[in-house]
Amino acid sequence: MLRLKVLLFTAIWISIVQNVQAQSHYNAWFRSTLSVPISSKIKTDAEFQHRRQNGFENENMFDRNLMFTLRNWLHYQHNSDLKFSVSPFSYFSHYRVIQHQSDETAKPSNEIRFSVAAEWQHKLFEKWYIVDRSAVEYRIFNNTQSDISRFRNRLGVRYDFTEQIKLTVYDEFFVNVTGTSKAHFFDHNRIGFNVEYHVFPNLKFDIGYIYIVRQPLTTTAKLYENNTFLNLSYQLKKKIKTLN
Repeated sequence: MLRLKVLLFTAIWISIVQNVQAQSHYNAWFRSTLSVPISSKIKTDAEFQHRRQNGFENENMFDRNLMFTLRNWLHYQHNSDLKFSVSPFSYFSHYRVIQHQSDETAKPSNEIRFSVAAEWQHKLFEKWYIVDRSAVEYRIFNNTQSDISRFRNRLGVRYDFTEQIKLTVYDEFFVNVTGTSKAHFFDHNRIGFNVEYHVFPNLKFDIGYIYIVRQPLTTTAKLYENNTFLNLSYQLKKKIKTLN
C-alpha cells in the first residue's frame, strides 16, 4: 500500500512540473467545528466553513467569496492510533475561482457530498509520528457536471512539542476516480503545515499554510493557490450520569 502511494505521489508531481504556465491565486480559509461526544469512542461534529479569495487582478485574499460549507461527521475512535469517520451529508456552495472579471459576478454552484474516511498514526520516535488519512467522496452537483467519485490521501509527519502544541507537515493528493475524463484524473495536490494549539482541553485552534496545484474541471491549465487557514474547534464536555 505504501509503495502504491509513493508511485501516485511521483506521478502527480511529474504532472505538476510539466505545466510551468500557471496562474497564481490567494485564498483565506476559515472553519469552525462543534464536537459532541456520544460515548468514549464515538462523537459527532457539526462543521461550518467559509473561504475567501482574491478579486480580479489583485492579491487580496479576503476580497471575494470562494466557498460556504455545512457538514456533519460521525467519528469512531477504534483505538488511540486509528479512527474511522463518516459524513452522511454535507452542503457546499462554490463560487467561481476568479480568473476573469466576469467571474466576480458569476452565480455559485451547489454540491451535496457524502464521505468516508480513516485516520491512522504511528509513533516513530519520542514526540515524532507519521500520520495518514485516506477518504473517498461522492460529489453531486446541481449543474451539468456529472457526479464525481474522488479519492484523497494525506501523508505527513507530526512533532508534539507538548500535549498542547503540535506541528504537522504533510502532502495530500486528490484524484477523480469516476465522473471525469482521463485528462482530469488528477484533481489537485496540497502541500502544507499546520500548528495545533489546545487553549483548553475542549478548545483548540489550528493555523497554517497550504500550497495547492489544482486542475479545474473546466480546463487543462493548472492553477497555483496560496492558502492560509484558521480552524477553531470546541468540544462539549460529556456529562457522566450518576446513580442517586
